[in-house]
Amino acid sequence: MHSSFIDFSDQISKETLAFFVFNQNKNFILKNIGFSSDDIAVPDQTHSINVKYIDKPGKYNDTDGLITDNPEIILILKVADCVPIYLYESRSQIIGLIHSGWRGTLHGIVPNTIHKMIELGAHLNNINIFLGPSICFNCYEVDEEVANNFQKISKRKIKNKKWKISLHQQIRTILIDEGVEESKIRVSTICTYESSTCHSYRRDGVKSGRMLALMGLKNELS
Repeated sequence: MHSSFIDFSDQISKETLAFFVFNQNKNFILKNIGFSSDDIAVPDQTHSINVKYIDKPGKYNDTDGLITDNPEIILILKVADCVPIYLYESRSQIIGLIHSGWRGTLHGIVPNTIHKMIELGAHLNNINIFLGPSICFNCYEVDEEVANNFQKISKRKIKNKKWKISLHQQIRTILIDEGVEESKIRVSTICTYESSTCHSYRRDGVKSGRMLALMGLKNELS
């Protein structure tokens, strides 16, 4: 673990580059991790369930997830409590990076991503997935209206009309229901709310900064 970023590549595959960056300054990232600004593809996140296949760098409107098989592209997104989901399928050399908060999780961004990867030639039983740092079960309090949409295993009632929910557990259950093998799913133990290194919207409100998740294919980019 670097003081400004974590290398999660080994959580997914030795063939990928997967980073979680505490400093959202792009110039810092490019200098310290070795990427070029010409490589980066960025979604304009709106808490949607939209996922796009892309074959060139740039900014992509109205989407919260990007998929590519282009080894010259670095996928990048912003998070502050929501889950960055890293995906990789080795046969097709398809990678994906998606932003999944409670809205996207409940409305279907995870199945959308899996289905799109399969349409592009990925094999379901060969998809490796890493659920990056996010707010944890103990720290994520929501009202009953939101909690009602979560599965029983992913929520716990704490007081009148207030619940704790787990995005990681809900996403993990959705992936398994989609047919992803449990052994292919890994989950970060870092809570963005509890960690003083991380930005947290729930903890810091509108003044909160953002972290960056980045993913690429190692063979060509390293």
